[in-house]
Amino acid sequence: MCYSFSNKKVDLKEVAKELDAENYESDYVQEDNVSAFTRPAMPIVLEHNGRKITHGTWGLYAEIPKDKPAKGLNLTAENTHTYYKKFENNRCVIPISGFYDFQHVTIPGKKTPAKVKHEVFWKDADHMYLAGFFDVWENNEIGVGIVTTAANELMSVIHNSKMRMPICLDARMADRFLKDEPIEEFVFPAFDPELVAMNLEPEKMPPPTLFG
Repeated sequence: MCYSFSNKKVDLKEVAKELDAENYESDYVQEDNVSAFTRPAMPIVLEHNGRKITHGTWGLYAEIPKDKPAKGLNLTAENTHTYYKKFENNRCVIPISGFYDFQHVTIPGKKTPAKVKHEVFWKDADHMYLAGFFDVWENNEIGVGIVTTAANELMSVIHNSKMRMPICLDARMADRFLKDEPIEEFVFPAFDPELVAMNLEPEKMPPPTLFG
């Protein structure tokens, strides 16, 4: 994913109800375009003395090197038991409306592909959840990294530069993820989320040819 999503229309009362979570806080960052690089205090759901909705800062680590601004934002699921072993049982989910990604499209006569922005949703639903690992920093703030997996058929077309996608969950699978079921149960192709996409920049697509 391209380090941004929408969560402005997420109803946290509905999230609390379907995940049986308590919410004691307010002033979450809920916007049409939440960018990882602004380190937003977004709403997350985690297990800590009960299941709660709380603030999480996008970025697993409190300190991010200037030469590696994306470090800890997205976490590769295949490294769960090695590089992220310290965090693999620190489970959280991030409620979102949809996330953004760019399709690289070849334009006749141009050397550089066009980057066409898409928004990806859960089919026939107004929200979904992204899987995350978290850490509690020394100042008691919570840092969150979003866990990614190999792209499914849809995301192989959209995120065709890297063939990756975040682990996307409905409420049933989000509940299972929070219960520490093995990460292998949630990665593609073991689990294939019901995603659909909207092209937000159709004017960037090349014109159709005689053969389609």
